Amino acid sequence: MHKPIRDEKGQALILVLILLLVAGVIIAPLLAFMSTGLITQRQQEQRTLELYAADAGVEDALWKIKYLEEVPTNYSLTVNAMSVNVTIEEVTFLFGEELGGGVHYWIVELESELIDDPSDPDYQGDYTYRLTLTNKHNKNIGIDEIKISFSTNLDYPVGYQVDGLYNGDGVVLQKGDFADGVLTVTESGDNQILTWDFDQGETKIDGNPFADPSDPESWVTVSCIFQLVGFDDAPEISNFVLVGVSEDIGAVWEFKPFRITATAQAEDGSTVVVEAGVLESSDAVLVAFWESSVLQ
Repeated sequence: MHKPIRDEKGQALILVLILLLVAGVIIAPLLAFMSTGLITQRQQEQRTLELYAADAGVEDALWKIKYLEEVPTNYSLTVNAMSVNVTIEEVTFLFGEELGGGVHYWIVELESELIDDPSDPDYQGDYTYRLTLTNKHNKNIGIDEIKISFSTNLDYPVGYQVDGLYNGDGVVLQKGDFADGVLTVTESGDNQILTWDFDQGETKIDGNPFADPSDPESWVTVSCIFQLVGFDDAPEISNFVLVGVSEDIGAVWEFKPFRITATAQAEDGSTVVVEAGVLESSDAVLVAFWESSVLQ
């Protein structure tokens, strides 16, 4: 009995066999996991190269829009050994409204007047003001905000009031109402500013399809009124601002709107698409949005 215990021959073989068995069980899944990781890494690198290639296509389109007189609508280029197809299209619809082609300019004209004639249908007593908004373009104008400020060093009485902002005697708005504006009063130094905020696209001046900026007879004019109560003398309007436009951005900014689509396709058939919205003028190109997506 003492001799077998002292020799202990063969016990290491049993341990080795157990380790070989365990290794045989885990090595196959481990190799499969490593293989999957390598494949995933290669795919990720491929997607990154595709994204860079598509981004390069958008950048190339931006350059063409800025510097070329004749902007191509469709073309291809090679980036990172990939074929990139680029499409440049002029945007003709925005917020559900038709923009039309070409460059649209700031064509809204504002005027103000104090109505002190009781025979005027808009006269409300005290100090009644009429704002006239003229759309000289054939495209629609959405109103987002109207700001009014008065002459400086004006003594604002504690109990003064602002009575609304209502449609005046001009052509009725084709969409929404001036009364929809929410009034806030803020201080700016010794002055106070009246601001009417409108929900985006809810108040609109339609353009005359046959409008001619040089022909006042073809312009569309609307007006709104508000009343100040509590002043001893009529405050003089020193500044007013129309901020727009929610429905036809092309009718306010001196920019031509474009949409760029760049598609990069790899050898395995995977595709990355990058889209960008662009506003172009004679001396600048502004990017409104830039987004990417992966297609299998």
